[in-house]
Amino acid sequence: MKLFKVKAHNALWFGGLKHMTGGEEHYLIGLNLPSIMVFFPFVKEAGNPPKGACYGVLLCDDKDNVYLPCPADIVGERKKGKNWRILKFYEGLNLNGKTFNLPLIKGTLTTFESAEGYFITAKGFEEWKKEGKISEEHIKKWNYFMEKEIKVGLQINKDTGTAEERMLYFQERIRLRSNTKNKMEFYISFIAERCISYEGFLGGERNPATVEETNNAKLPFNNVLEIKKDSYYRLYLLTHSYINELAPQKVLNLKAIYGEAEANFEVIWVYSRGSDLISGYDKPGLEMLRPGTVILLKATESASLKDIVQINNIPEAEGIPKHNFLESGWNTGILAEGGVEQ
Repeated sequence: MKLFKVKAHNALWFGGLKHMTGGEEHYLIGLNLPSIMVFFPFVKEAGNPPKGACYGVLLCDDKDNVYLPCPADIVGERKKGKNWRILKFYEGLNLNGKTFNLPLIKGTLTTFESAEGYFITAKGFEEWKKEGKISEEHIKKWNYFMEKEIKVGLQINKDTGTAEERMLYFQERIRLRSNTKNKMEFYISFIAERCISYEGFLGGERNPATVEETNNAKLPFNNVLEIKKDSYYRLYLLTHSYINELAPQKVLNLKAIYGEAEANFEVIWVYSRGSDLISGYDKPGLEMLRPGTVILLKATESASLKDIVQINNIPEAEGIPKHNFLESGWNTGILAEGGVEQ
């Protein structure tokens, strides 16, 4: 698995399924990172179906340091963004004579909130996997890497050459920063086995971009986990994921990207990053969990499994062949031990 960085020549627009048609939307908020679908033209070969996959969208710099969307179970002091902690799940917790199963931080009255809009370094992600305290330097807010630009436009009637009524619009775009102090440039990057096209267009409005393979980037996976029955694990979602019945006590089947290995896990808790409506050409819109979501699991069997896996529980949906869906890279995550205070 390799990391490829994308050099875009203009500010980028990554939108969802909202459009400025019929006066429905006048201010469109852009996404900091797009879904893996944006990079399919760089990784998929022509065919029916096209072959090739993207397994995640990250940020990197020209020193090949990697930054991932912050896991949803990391919290920091409210409105301050510091003193980062990892939420632990407590089973059978006794509070005022009542028993609860829930995540919390014990021993403090400080108010914490989820690290929304933050990224974590690869080294910080290793700290997360070991459930140690996350060092301050490993958590960066989005504006460390990028800045927002606002495009103002007015839709014109092509027949009359005049402005359409109520069609003034504002559109958020992102421009990756240059850190002149540390002599670093930041890039959007993607994970794939190979790239078949090193030139193309990125994001809305077909902005030209070039792709380069990184030489020294260390991706935070590719380890083998010995899964032990009744032990606890956390699944960090690298890509948007479409899952059937994600609720406590439901069973998730995780399969290796390479080979036939798989294992079943019981869902204990979900630390969500929310969801997006994702749709490709001539495909139905699917409500999918965002990258950075963390699913707490309990193994129902023992197995040997690589830590980069895919969720095999895909609902039946018209126009979504299961094997094509997974082979494109959707439902990919990184599996790590822990998550429960025992």
